[in-house]
Amino acid sequence: ALVLGTKLGEGSSFWSSGLVPKHGFVHVDVDPSVPGAAYAGVETLGVQAEISGFVEALRDHYAPRAGRAVSPVRSPEGLVARPGLVRPPFLMQEVQRVIVEGSDALVMAESGNAFAWSSQCLRFRDPFRYRVSTGFGSMGHFTAGAIGAALARRGKVVALVGDGSMLMNNEVSTAVQYAAPVVWIVLNDGGYGMVDHAMRASGFAPVGTRFPKVDFASFAQSMGAHGGAVTTENELAERLRWALELEGPCVLDVFVDPDEPSPVLARVRSLMRQGKDSIPEKR
Repeated sequence: ALVLGTKLGEGSSFWSSGLVPKHGFVHVDVDPSVPGAAYAGVETLGVQAEISGFVEALRDHYAPRAGRAVSPVRSPEGLVARPGLVRPPFLMQEVQRVIVEGSDALVMAESGNAFAWSSQCLRFRDPFRYRVSTGFGSMGHFTAGAIGAALARRGKVVALVGDGSMLMNNEVSTAVQYAAPVVWIVLNDGGYGMVDHAMRASGFAPVGTRFPKVDFASFAQSMGAHGGAVTTENELAERLRWALELEGPCVLDVFVDPDEPSPVLARVRSLMRQGKDSIPEKR
């Protein structure tokens, strides 16, 4: 299998044995330490090269043939607003419609369930419009990094972050100081949702995964930024458009359903299966 544009790290592969081809990998990367690192036990031919140059050179060895273009944009989910807290899939559906398709904003997704839901649900037609941090997966990376991105591109940046990550970095004041056009969309579930879901799926009682609810809208306003809250799905689209049209930084506090099953559960099942398979059988 030819591997391009990924380190095959846990965030993209779950280190799943189901991805291992019969004859191993041909892995292209500018960093020679990357090929073979994720799947150390799998035969890997590493190629140190820029992907664009490698692919251009590879094309010279193959005759042209007809192909079929595959659109990366899938059909909308078609979820209908309902009473109660905002479901994360519904939030992503509206982000897709209002922000991805209705603006040119750069979208950055923070580690945690924010990244899990956005990578599961969002689709982009244009390159360089979506950024995630899947290396070490450090919380707070884009909570702060969105400011630098907004100032560098001189345009709107939307950061999808969890409430736990938003509490780890107090960068709203910096955004106000430099008038950075950043919109933080906070998935407010009153805890570390990814950890909570993973512990439950693993058969453990969650410990230290919940914390008191935070009013991030008032938090933003106290530092001179715009702040707004979303408590129902019916008001979500209007609030997203409002945040995009504002000048300067804005925090949109979206109260999401903490019990909505997270896409991270697939990761948990994969890791549990790998752990079970690694235990030698007793003889």
